[in-house]
Amino acid sequence: MIYTESPRRKQITQQVSWGHWFALANIIMALVISSVYIFATPLAGTPLSFSYMILTWLGHIPFITFIVFVVVILPLCYQLTSMRVLRGIASVVSAVGLALLAFDALVYNNTGFHISFSTAELLRSETQVQVSAFSWLQWFYLALLFVIWLMFQLVIANAIYKRMHRLSRLHLGPYIISVFVICFIASHAIHVWADAKLYTPVLKQDNMFPLSYPATAKTLMARYGFLDLEDRQQREELQLQGISNRFIYPPQNVFCSVNGQKKVVVLASTEALNTNTSPLFNALPSNAFHLNTQTNEADFLAQLQYGIPKNLIVRTSSPPVMIDLLDAFDVPHQIFLSDAAKQANVTGEAAQNEGFSAFKADLEAAKAGLFIGVLSAAELEAAISDTLLASSSVLVIAKDAQTQLYKLHSNFTNTNMASTNEDIAPTVMREFGCLADVYRFSTGQALQAPGRDWLVSTMGDNIVYFKAPYLTQVAKDGSYEVIDIRDQSTVLSDIDTNMLSRSIKHLENFVR
Repeated sequence: MIYTESPRRKQITQQVSWGHWFALANIIMALVISSVYIFATPLAGTPLSFSYMILTWLGHIPFITFIVFVVVILPLCYQLTSMRVLRGIASVVSAVGLALLAFDALVYNNTGFHISFSTAELLRSETQVQVSAFSWLQWFYLALLFVIWLMFQLVIANAIYKRMHRLSRLHLGPYIISVFVICFIASHAIHVWADAKLYTPVLKQDNMFPLSYPATAKTLMARYGFLDLEDRQQREELQLQGISNRFIYPPQNVFCSVNGQKKVVVLASTEALNTNTSPLFNALPSNAFHLNTQTNEADFLAQLQYGIPKNLIVRTSSPPVMIDLLDAFDVPHQIFLSDAAKQANVTGEAAQNEGFSAFKADLEAAKAGLFIGVLSAAELEAAISDTLLASSSVLVIAKDAQTQLYKLHSNFTNTNMASTNEDIAPTVMREFGCLADVYRFSTGQALQAPGRDWLVSTMGDNIVYFKAPYLTQVAKDGSYEVIDIRDQSTVLSDIDTNMLSRSIKHLENFVR
């Protein structure tokens, strides 16, 4: 008896075969799109880390693409009887999936994190200003771009369908699958070894690709007793003793003009004073929180001038861009560090000195220029007057005695937003009329029109970032502390890894 394959079974076989070739075409396109992740990440510095990056790219991206095929398209190959409908649905799914991959690559390139439910709020706050500025024409172009991309998917789907007989004779499937599987397994094996040996060039690539959750030594080797966790921790502590490289400041050239007729005053104190009851501050609105990571007055003063974290300031011998620009346009400026402030920080005294008297006299007499001073609490109150507030753009950084929080008082900035020391230099330059991009010389932002609602800085070797109302400090060994600034209590919650990634990416982009 001769057994023949039923027409329906033959159709299913043909549809499944077509689906595999269509998935392969989309894997190739996904690999091309995902190359953005490689270019958006610092180049691997060792042969092993470079090999791991390529293996992960060739193993992980095809894996997640094929999973989408198995979950969404393959079941349709068994259920749908119309090949035209199958090709249409598969094209729509592929177009949407690859568009999301491209969008995720764009987000990663700019922020350092991937799209997920946990990043939705952060992504919304990052893009709401740009999206709100979109015109109907820009939305139309985006929709048209997606339609063109969908049509391209339909062309690929139809081209594969028409050439199924030719493609079926190639017998490339087992070889292609073997390459992807070997790359996938090899990348995870390398990561397990790197995690056990603390091989940083490999470990720092953990967050490069979306939906990437590599195996670790802690979850595999330690579970079966193959890893001495105490020895691992000792080697980790030794490895974290790094030496910073020299930093080129500013990382990009700054070109702008300044208005020499302006008078801008920046005054600060590390001493606590009662800003709520002092009449001097009634005329100066304040924000709810100012991030100051410096307790040393000299470091405080330097950070106000440079607009970058202290660990970058100590790695350069170049003068602050702000001061260089003012010198270039012959704008007078005076920088003052009070001896009384340094003494008060140690002894609790706050006596004024002759140096402050001269600084105060110059401050009151000048019609234009920049004045920056780190003072004692008493000097700060003595320096501020109604005349000064009426004739100058004033920024005052003071610690509130009641809340023990630093606040920024100002008569010309947006005080609805939190601020940091790094914001002062770009704010001053913007007030003098310099419209150069802030990222060229500072990690802060101009407070006249801030573009983000989170802050990032460093404190020693630790990263400090603030997203209201939580202040998070992360050590190099991965330990962290989250503080609610409203009551200074420690919050027992998981760290916001997306916000941490965004903060690190912000600092990393500036240094490059």
